Amino acid sequence: MMFRRFLPAAALLMLPAMAMAADPQPTTGTQTEAGKPNPTAPLAHTPRDPAPEQVEAHIKALHDQLGITKKQEALWAPFAQDMRDNAQRLHDAIEDRRSKLPTLNAVENMQSYADLVIERARDMQTLNTAFASLYDSLSKKQRKHADTLFREGDSEHTAAQQAKAADAQGTTAAPAQ
Repeated sequence: MMFRRFLPAAALLMLPAMAMAADPQPTTGTQTEAGKPNPTAPLAHTPRDPAPEQVEAHIKALHDQLGITKKQEALWAPFAQDMRDNAQRLHDAIEDRRSKLPTLNAVENMQSYADLVIERARDMQTLNTAFASLYDSLSKKQRKHADTLFREGDSEHTAAQQAKAADAQGTTAAPAQ
């Protein structure tokens, strides 16, 4: 299901159930033949940067999956806006890291990643506050469904990350437990 595939990535941006997802691909090959940085190359130890349309699709899917009512829209709106704001901040931070990475030494690289993680943690705290208010307004059925979606999203994300890492190493990943 598309929603579950994006739930963990969006949680990086948006949902409390998500952890930082490092791109397991090495930074080798991040330069063009002319020696210039490749702006589309993956960055090692950098969270995935979903496109704005993926963020919007996730927001809509989550809205639909949770069955947000008209009465709950007043609490949904700030939560959805936090997701958008977090996604934009993540995008800006990744672009900044991407532009600086070719000139960073190892210590600066590590600090750049640490700064990114700290910013993501602050964003998650803000998002969690907005989500907690929304969650409190959900019916018992909606809460149970939300709990399941977040749990399953984490499991699927873990399995996908293991498969991606195994593919990068040329092996087969063990299923997530």
